[in-house]
Amino acid sequence: MKKLLNKFRFKKRHQAATNDAASSLRITNETVAEHRERILAGGRKFKYPLQYPKYRIVTITILLVVLVLGVLSAITWWRLYSVQDTSKIMLRITQVLPLPVGEVDGHPIRYSDYLSELSSALHYLSTKEAVNFSSDDGKRQLAYQKRLALNKAIESTYVKELAAQKHITISDKELNDFIETEIKNNTLGVTEDMYKQVIQDYYDWTFDDYKDSVKLQLLKKKVVASIDIEGRQKIDAVLQSIQGGKDFAQAAKDSSEDPLTKTNGGDVGFVTKGTDDPNGLMTAAMKLQPGQVSGVIEGVDGFYLVKLLEKRDNDYHIAKIMVAYKTFAAQLQGLRKAAKIKEYISVPQTVSPTNQ
Repeated sequence: MKKLLNKFRFKKRHQAATNDAASSLRITNETVAEHRERILAGGRKFKYPLQYPKYRIVTITILLVVLVLGVLSAITWWRLYSVQDTSKIMLRITQVLPLPVGEVDGHPIRYSDYLSELSSALHYLSTKEAVNFSSDDGKRQLAYQKRLALNKAIESTYVKELAAQKHITISDKELNDFIETEIKNNTLGVTEDMYKQVIQDYYDWTFDDYKDSVKLQLLKKKVVASIDIEGRQKIDAVLQSIQGGKDFAQAAKDSSEDPLTKTNGGDVGFVTKGTDDPNGLMTAAMKLQPGQVSGVIEGVDGFYLVKLLEKRDNDYHIAKIMVAYKTFAAQLQGLRKAAKIKEYISVPQTVSPTNQ
């Protein structure tokens, strides 16, 4: 009897609880606010866990970005300064990021200047001369080309420094006129488009790369000539002596610093129009009449005087006197002795493999 009473009470309490729950689920005007709060409370448990740690998420994201950049920087540093990667990818990276390969008198040497010169030389040797840089001879060639490229990058940096000090520039007109002359004077008779293709094929340069290289060469000629006061005075004195009646051949024997032509009075022989003319000697000679002497020419490696001896169609018989530039090389050597030239990669001094 007692058990039956307990069961009856339990069923009654359970029925009452069920009725209360059902009534609580029933939405009325009196319970709508309660139900709305209950639903909002259920949503807050999903909102707040994201709201409170948002600063932590931002911090973690920043740390991850810094970590990734740090890893990429470490890999780039290792590829450039330890492995000395000369690939096209590294060249593009150094063209975007002004990374130094050394410094000259406190001025950074751009790694891109070094890689641009080196990659061009390696492209030519591998595609036109079939040099295998994995062979013993190829490794010697690679070491030599690295030395040449780094030396040129050092010189280019110093040229730019001196040009800035002396306010020396190359105008677009000077650059374009020089390139136009080069294209017109080539013996192959190629068009500008063909000329660009040859540059791409031989040196793996775009035409803009080529123009940058030419502009730097022209700038170097101006700068080196401007600082070589003694050489300028010497060539001016030689020219005055010739204008005063001294024989050109005798002046060449007395004063020329070109060992190949000095002993024979500066006689070069016949040179065909369109022959490679880095010093501008043929350009000057073509403006002369037989027997005439040019003014002072600022060449790549020195000051020149040219005399036109004879002309036959496109062949010009010329003689020359050369006074070599010395100041620029002496100043660079002085910077080396004063430890003002620093190299951030290990590139040993080496001689040409053809001399080994």
